[in-house]
Amino acid sequence: MSRRLPRFLSRALALTAIVFATGLYKPRNRSGSSGGSDGDSGGGRPRTNHAGSDAPVGRQQSSLTATATGSTARPKTPAAPTPPRQRLPRGRKRQVTDPETGKTTTITMPDSETRDRPETNYTSGYTENLPPPKYDSETDSWTINLRKHDDWDQGDFDSKSNHLRQLGEDGALNKKTGDGEDRSGAVDTWRSAKEREIFFNAQSQEDLDQRIYELDGQQIDHAHELQLGGRDEHANMWAIDAATNHGMGGQINSQLSRVPDGARVKVNIM
Repeated sequence: MSRRLPRFLSRALALTAIVFATGLYKPRNRSGSSGGSDGDSGGGRPRTNHAGSDAPVGRQQSSLTATATGSTARPKTPAAPTPPRQRLPRGRKRQVTDPETGKTTTITMPDSETRDRPETNYTSGYTENLPPPKYDSETDSWTINLRKHDDWDQGDFDSKSNHLRQLGEDGALNKKTGDGEDRSGAVDTWRSAKEREIFFNAQSQEDLDQRIYELDGQQIDHAHELQLGGRDEHANMWAIDAATNHGMGGQINSQLSRVPDGARVKVNIM
């Protein structure tokens, strides 16, 4: 027994030296605070970052969610805004807490009279060389054309033109005259509700300022055009680029002047 003990100890010491030398053994960090570590302070799962970003997934996802539900999101379907409250708080201020740091700050709604607003370049010539509407006797319908013009927003043009084309395929578009008398204050109340929605969902003052600024560069549009039989109600509204909305409305109006009142209308996207 006395002869085997030194041999056993020598082998054990040799194996231990090999493990440490090759780096197979790494001491577990129980404090979670070592330099360069992505681990959280509780020593649990490490915070995983998005590729190309130093921000943890939680903060990145929060930012993406805020953007997707904000005024800058490309409209998918028209809908009424859903602010959690009918009025802004006194002083137009609220406190927000950073979910990562726990720090609380106060954000303030930008003043509608003094805040900076984007300049809108209302393009002209958007009806030049636009084919006239065409009548189809088999379907007893008229087809009008929509064509993207320079400086229009591609995403907003696609959303509105595709929405109208689908309504035409569903037989929901008919020429209507005198849409002016059907307008109410719904556009103003939709916008007011949208501003409150942005205010209560903003994550910071910078986020609030940016989203209000972008909303100021948009018009509240009837997705189903009033001149094509749409209704003046919140469920039929969305915010799209001002120049795009202005030009598309002009294209539609110029072609409808050649279409009989009450006629069924379809939309062709050029």
